[in-house]
Amino acid sequence: MRVSYHLACTLVVTMSMPVAVRAADVEGLPGGAGQERQVAQQCLTDLRAFEDELASVGFGVVAPGGYGAGYSVFGMTGTPRQKMQSLRDAAYVYALDGDEQSCQRVLASMREIYQEHQELVGLESDDPNARTAWRRAHLARTTPVTEMSRLMRADVVVGADIRTPDDEKLGEIEDVVIDPERQAIAYVLASRGGFLGLGEELVAIRWADLRATADHEIFVLDASIDAFASAPKVERGSFEETSDDSWRSNLDQYWGRAVQK
Repeated sequence: MRVSYHLACTLVVTMSMPVAVRAADVEGLPGGAGQERQVAQQCLTDLRAFEDELASVGFGVVAPGGYGAGYSVFGMTGTPRQKMQSLRDAAYVYALDGDEQSCQRVLASMREIYQEHQELVGLESDDPNARTAWRRAHLARTTPVTEMSRLMRADVVVGADIRTPDDEKLGEIEDVVIDPERQAIAYVLASRGGFLGLGEELVAIRWADLRATADHEIFVLDASIDAFASAPKVERGSFEETSDDSWRSNLDQYWGRAVQK
């Protein structure tokens, strides 16, 4: 049985656990890390291996002509990257619930999306040099987010890669923190380390320091991997502490030094 993309979206919306787990207090959720529970360990292992494979081939990067007909960046159809993220979240729900069979079915659907993507980009996708050139050309066309005129949907931004200008992956955007008083984005949270929300650190990054591709699926931070690793962290369940003016000041000072101008 193949789990469809739209069914996976429904699972994610109705169960609402994956995004919350990655960006909120895991221990505070029902069945959280502080409680004994059964996990589909084999599927988690298989997911980790598959994610490594996707990273090695640069999944989601296409040649300069795009995907062609049939894909809408902002519609429900979605790009292969968006489909893969939704399916991954559904697999994560099943794995944490201990449902090995359902998790493996979703993983099989992820592999089908991968094969479809490979067919779209053609035989040249197997050439690592071509892939590197495509991605770097894509990153070279990024624009500062503060200068972009197109509206951004949060479900596109969350899950997007953050990379260095040299195409080194720093992490993924896990959450966007809004400051309602200032009516602005306070900062974004990016994952560092861990796997599928387990054991990850949440790194705070100023929104204005990011550049984005036109499809909003890849963001660039002009800072080193070491700078990213040493950046201010946000403890799960302690978001209120970041509203303090001194914390914000420290965040500004850090990225003011770390970001290459």
